[in-house]
Amino acid sequence: MNTTSSHIKSCPQISVGDVVHFYNIKVRNNKREIIEVLSWSGLSWELRIKYDWYFKYRAALLQVKYPKFYVESIWGNELPNQKTFEQIRNNKIKSKRAKITEYKNKLKLAELNWNSLFPIEEDLYYQKAIEKIEKLEKELHSYLQEIQQ
Repeated sequence: MNTTSSHIKSCPQISVGDVVHFYNIKVRNNKREIIEVLSWSGLSWELRIKYDWYFKYRAALLQVKYPKFYVESIWGNELPNQKTFEQIRNNKIKSKRAKITEYKNKLKLAELNWNSLFPIEEDLYYQKAIEKIEKLEKELHSYLQEIQQ
């Protein structure tokens, strides 16, 4: 039984998106002895899904290499260690800062190239972009407050 979700509920600073995932491929002979092991850990959910084809491919290669043996694929999630948790948090902060910068640069470019009769501040897309930047800044601020606590 996987206790990750119950442990996450008891730790308020860890969210479901903060767990890390692993993928293991084991080759066993008829006596259940392990012949070969491939292992990947510390994966985000998106990365685990993105490279699922690769893990299946590697399992297939092992099945071809050992046709009479059992190839076992196991994947799941686990709580990150403190270093991994800090990396996840720092990556979230970096990505929020990058998105804020990206949106602000696009807004500056739009303001420079604006040639409509009405002011850009009245444009619906401009207002939505400003709201998006404010939302991202609030999320960034909440991440930074988590670090200070």
